[in-house]
Amino acid sequence: MGIITLLVRRVASVVRKNEVSLAEWNKECVAHKQQDGSYGMAEKYRSTCSKIIKYLSTTSKPDLKVEEVNNEFVEGFTEYLKEESLTENTIHFYLRNLSAMYHLQNKDYTDNPFNHVNMRACPTRKRALDKQAMQSIKDFDSKGKKSLDLARDLFMFSFYTQGMPFVDVAYLKASDIDNGTIRYKRHKTNQPVTVTLVPEAKEIIRRYSNINKVVDDKADKDKSKDYYIFGIINNSADSTTAYKQYRSGLATQNRRLKKIGKILGLDLPLTTYIARHTWATLAQNNGVPTAVISRSLGHTSETTTRIYLGSMDTKVLAKYNRLTTRL
Repeated sequence: MGIITLLVRRVASVVRKNEVSLAEWNKECVAHKQQDGSYGMAEKYRSTCSKIIKYLSTTSKPDLKVEEVNNEFVEGFTEYLKEESLTENTIHFYLRNLSAMYHLQNKDYTDNPFNHVNMRACPTRKRALDKQAMQSIKDFDSKGKKSLDLARDLFMFSFYTQGMPFVDVAYLKASDIDNGTIRYKRHKTNQPVTVTLVPEAKEIIRRYSNINKVVDDKADKDKSKDYYIFGIINNSADSTTAYKQYRSGLATQNRRLKKIGKILGLDLPLTTYIARHTWATLAQNNGVPTAVISRSLGHTSETTTRIYLGSMDTKVLAKYNRLTTRL
């Protein structure tokens, strides 16, 4: 496709944007992200689109055009979200997505209706467990319920691997592990991460992996037999199906974790995020430099952390991780 054709389509898209309703344009934005393979953003846009449609149904202009989005509309939508008793961060989430969709094609910020809107995420209450609580999860007896065994093991695996996010656990493949070390790129930031596997993490992989040697040092594994370690995603799944299976797996995991938390009588509702936050908090308590810890668990920027992580020796990280995960 030539550059002229692309420019013509872009201009036509802008004209079309000004002709369609806001709700229709939002749906087009969702489809655009899906075509780009940005399934996470597509899901965020979809949930925001649903809120916008509900809000428009309460106004005198349910077919509001994109070009009619102004300060009055943004203020009205904000008040609508507040009346739903949503948290401040949830309100800011919807406003950020609406702003992003509005500016997807409209690059003119001279008359930006979002200029005076606060959309920054607010610091949230820390959610971390102490070592005693983590020990109780590690020792949790499911009474033979394999689904809860898997939920426990996935939670502990995240903790043992420097707080690996559930999305990266779900997408973890045998080819990401070599000589007892995991090397992967975070789905959220695309930043490279290296994790030296502690014995407990190796044991969990062996429990669910078809290739036991995948975690062994100097293992000569067949790379052609690459597969997702924990089976959350089917090996034959395309990118769209893989994302749907990850999302389904996340919902299932959190539902099972809540059951485990209730059985153990934990004060916090147990979620996948708790494992990541707990690793960071315990690492901090053990004297690990804050630059090593992902500031996405408490700080507003990860820039400094990334600089330090990029220059820090893998052996140093491995030492800190072993210190933190030893319960």
